[in-house]
Amino acid sequence: MVAEASDAAGAVAAAERHHPGVCIVDASLPGGAIVVIRRIADRAPGTLVVVLAPVVAPEGLLAAVRAGASGYVPKTATGKGLVRAVEAVLAGQAAIPRAAVASLIHEFRGGGRQRASVGGLPLSLTAREAQVLELLRDGLTTQQIARELGVSPVTVRRHLGGVAAKAGKRGRADLLRLVNVA
Repeated sequence: MVAEASDAAGAVAAAERHHPGVCIVDASLPGGAIVVIRRIADRAPGTLVVVLAPVVAPEGLLAAVRAGASGYVPKTATGKGLVRAVEAVLAGQAAIPRAAVASLIHEFRGGGRQRASVGGLPLSLTAREAQVLELLRDGLTTQQIARELGVSPVTVRRHLGGVAAKAGKRGRADLLRLVNVA
Protein backbone atom coordinates (compact mmCIF):
# COMPACT_ATOMS: atom_id res chain seq x y z
CA MET A 1 0.00 0.00 0.00
CA VAL A 2 1.42 3.35 -1.03
CA ALA A 3 -1.34 5.76 0.00
CA GLU A 4 -4.69 6.23 1.66
CA ALA A 5 -7.26 8.94 1.03
CA SER A 6 -10.44 9.99 2.80
CA ASP A 7 -12.14 11.73 -0.10
CA ALA A 8 -12.33 11.88 -3.90
CA ALA A 9 -9.80 14.68 -4.34
CA GLY A 10 -7.29 12.94 -2.09
CA ALA A 11 -7.71 9.63 -3.90
CA VAL A 12 -7.12 11.19 -7.31
CA ALA A 13 -4.12 13.17 -6.05
CA ALA A 14 -2.61 10.01 -4.53
CA ALA A 15 -3.09 8.08 -7.78
CA GLU A 16 -1.44 10.90 -9.75
CA ARG A 17 1.44 11.11 -7.30
CA HIS A 18 2.17 7.38 -6.86
CA HIS A 19 0.83 5.75 -10.07
CA PRO A 20 -0.02 2.48 -8.29
CA GLY A 21 -0.85 -0.64 -10.27
CA VAL A 22 -4.26 -0.80 -8.59
CA CYS A 23 -6.40 1.61 -6.57
CA ILE A 24 -9.07 0.17 -4.31
CA VAL A 25 -11.88 2.71 -4.17
CA ASP A 26 -14.68 2.55 -1.63
CA ALA A 27 -18.03 2.99 -3.40
CA SER A 28 -19.14 5.37 -0.64
CA LEU A 29 -16.04 7.59 -0.84
CA PRO A 30 -16.97 11.21 -0.09
CA GLY A 31 -16.92 13.12 -3.37
CA GLY A 32 -18.12 10.13 -5.40
CA ALA A 33 -16.45 6.89 -6.40
CA ILE A 34 -17.53 7.22 -10.04
CA VAL A 35 -15.86 10.63 -10.23
CA VAL A 36 -12.68 9.12 -8.78
CA ILE A 37 -12.68 6.24 -11.24
CA ARG A 38 -13.06 8.58 -14.21
CA ARG A 39 -10.37 10.96 -12.99
CA ILE A 40 -7.92 8.16 -12.25
CA ALA A 41 -8.54 6.75 -15.73
CA ASP A 42 -7.79 10.21 -17.18
CA ARG A 43 -4.88 11.27 -14.97
CA ALA A 44 -3.19 7.95 -14.16
CA PRO A 45 -4.12 5.78 -17.15
CA GLY A 46 -1.89 2.86 -16.16
CA THR A 47 -3.66 2.51 -12.82
CA LEU A 48 -6.46 -0.06 -12.55
CA VAL A 49 -9.40 0.46 -10.20
CA VAL A 50 -11.21 -2.05 -8.03
CA VAL A 51 -14.38 -0.79 -6.35
CA LEU A 52 -15.23 -2.00 -2.87
CA ALA A 53 -19.04 -1.82 -2.66
CA PRO A 54 -21.47 -2.36 0.23
CA VAL A 55 -23.67 -4.47 -2.08
CA VAL A 56 -23.14 -5.70 -5.60
CA ALA A 57 -25.98 -4.10 -7.53
CA PRO A 58 -26.05 -4.27 -11.34
CA GLU A 59 -26.51 -0.52 -11.78
CA GLY A 60 -23.58 0.28 -9.47
CA LEU A 61 -21.41 -2.30 -11.17
CA LEU A 62 -22.33 -1.01 -14.64
CA ALA A 63 -21.66 2.59 -13.63
CA ALA A 64 -18.26 1.64 -12.22
CA VAL A 65 -17.27 -0.36 -15.29
CA ARG A 66 -18.44 2.41 -17.62
CA ALA A 67 -16.33 4.87 -15.64
CA GLY A 68 -13.26 2.65 -16.04
CA ALA A 69 -13.20 0.18 -13.13
CA SER A 70 -11.69 -3.25 -13.72
CA GLY A 71 -13.16 -4.85 -10.63
CA TYR A 72 -16.12 -4.61 -8.31
CA VAL A 73 -15.95 -6.45 -5.00
CA PRO A 74 -18.45 -6.58 -2.12
CA LYS A 75 -17.24 -5.20 1.21
CA THR A 76 -18.13 -8.59 2.68
CA ALA A 77 -15.29 -10.20 0.69
CA THR A 78 -12.56 -11.78 2.76
CA GLY A 79 -9.02 -10.45 2.66
CA LYS A 80 -8.16 -13.34 0.35
CA GLY A 81 -11.08 -12.42 -1.91
CA LEU A 82 -9.85 -8.86 -2.22
CA VAL A 83 -6.30 -10.07 -2.94
CA ARG A 84 -7.67 -12.40 -5.65
CA ALA A 85 -9.57 -9.48 -7.20
CA VAL A 86 -6.43 -7.32 -7.27
CA GLU A 87 -4.40 -10.17 -8.75
CA ALA A 88 -7.09 -10.78 -11.37
CA VAL A 89 -7.16 -7.19 -12.60
CA LEU A 90 -3.36 -7.07 -12.66
CA ALA A 91 -3.49 -10.17 -14.86
CA GLY A 92 -5.81 -8.39 -17.29
CA GLN A 93 -9.03 -10.01 -16.07
CA ALA A 94 -12.19 -8.44 -14.70
CA ALA A 95 -12.92 -9.01 -11.03
CA ILE A 96 -16.69 -9.35 -10.84
CA PRO A 97 -18.55 -11.61 -8.41
CA ARG A 98 -20.09 -14.59 -10.17
CA ALA A 99 -23.44 -13.79 -8.61
CA ALA A 100 -23.47 -10.47 -10.53
CA VAL A 101 -22.69 -11.92 -13.96
CA ALA A 102 -26.24 -13.17 -14.65
CA SER A 103 -27.77 -9.82 -13.75
CA LEU A 104 -25.21 -8.05 -15.95
CA ILE A 105 -26.12 -10.25 -18.90
CA HIS A 106 -29.80 -9.56 -18.23
CA GLU A 107 -29.13 -5.80 -18.09
CA PHE A 108 -27.04 -5.81 -21.29
CA ARG A 109 -29.77 -7.70 -23.11
CA GLY A 110 -32.25 -5.03 -22.11
CA GLY A 111 -34.16 -7.26 -19.70
CA GLY A 112 -34.02 -4.56 -17.05
CA ARG A 113 -36.05 -2.19 -19.24
CA GLN A 114 -39.42 -0.87 -18.23
CA ARG A 115 -41.98 0.93 -20.33
CA ALA A 116 -42.85 4.33 -18.94
CA SER A 117 -44.67 7.40 -20.11
CA VAL A 118 -42.98 10.74 -19.63
CA GLY A 119 -45.12 13.68 -20.65
CA GLY A 120 -47.14 11.34 -22.85
CA LEU A 121 -44.01 9.97 -24.55
CA PRO A 122 -43.60 6.18 -24.30
CA LEU A 123 -40.03 5.40 -23.20
CA SER A 124 -38.01 2.30 -22.47
CA LEU A 125 -36.21 2.92 -19.17
CA THR A 126 -33.89 0.90 -17.01
CA ALA A 127 -35.27 -0.07 -13.61
CA ARG A 128 -33.04 2.54 -11.97
CA GLU A 129 -34.07 5.27 -14.44
CA ALA A 130 -37.70 4.49 -13.61
CA GLN A 131 -36.96 4.74 -9.87
CA VAL A 132 -35.13 8.04 -10.27
CA LEU A 133 -37.92 9.43 -12.45
CA GLU A 134 -40.56 8.44 -9.89
CA LEU A 135 -38.64 10.15 -7.08
CA LEU A 136 -38.20 13.24 -9.28
CA ARG A 137 -41.97 13.26 -9.85
CA ASP A 138 -42.38 13.11 -6.06
CA GLY A 139 -40.44 16.38 -5.83
CA LEU A 140 -37.15 15.07 -4.43
CA THR A 141 -33.89 16.88 -5.19
CA THR A 142 -30.89 15.15 -6.72
CA GLN A 143 -29.27 14.90 -3.26
CA GLN A 144 -32.43 13.43 -1.74
CA ILE A 145 -32.80 10.90 -4.56
CA ALA A 146 -29.15 9.88 -4.11
CA ARG A 147 -29.66 9.31 -0.37
CA GLU A 148 -32.93 7.43 -0.96
CA LEU A 149 -31.33 5.05 -3.48
CA GLY A 150 -27.91 4.81 -1.81
CA VAL A 151 -26.05 6.14 -4.85
CA SER A 152 -24.03 9.26 -5.57
CA PRO A 153 -25.61 12.48 -6.86
CA VAL A 154 -23.50 12.03 -10.00
CA THR A 155 -25.23 8.70 -10.62
CA VAL A 156 -28.64 10.33 -10.17
CA ARG A 157 -27.71 13.07 -12.64
CA ARG A 158 -26.51 10.46 -15.13
CA HIS A 159 -29.84 8.59 -14.88
CA LEU A 160 -31.79 11.83 -15.25
CA GLY A 161 -29.65 12.69 -18.27
CA GLY A 162 -30.43 9.28 -19.77
CA VAL A 163 -34.16 9.79 -19.31
CA ALA A 164 -33.93 13.32 -20.72
CA ALA A 165 -32.04 12.06 -23.78
CA LYS A 166 -34.59 9.31 -24.38
CA ALA A 167 -37.36 11.90 -24.14
CA GLY A 168 -35.52 14.19 -26.55
CA LYS A 169 -34.94 16.84 -23.89
CA ARG A 170 -31.74 18.75 -23.20
CA GLY A 171 -31.49 18.53 -19.43
CA ARG A 172 -33.06 18.42 -16.01
CA ALA A 173 -35.05 21.66 -16.45
CA ASP A 174 -36.69 20.39 -19.64
CA LEU A 175 -37.28 17.01 -18.00
CA LEU A 176 -38.86 18.65 -14.94
CA ARG A 177 -41.25 20.61 -17.16
CA LEU A 178 -42.15 17.41 -19.01
CA VAL A 179 -42.64 15.43 -15.78
CA ASN A 180 -44.80 18.18 -14.25
CA VAL A 181 -47.01 18.13 -17.35
CA ALA A 182 -47.47 14.35 -17.13
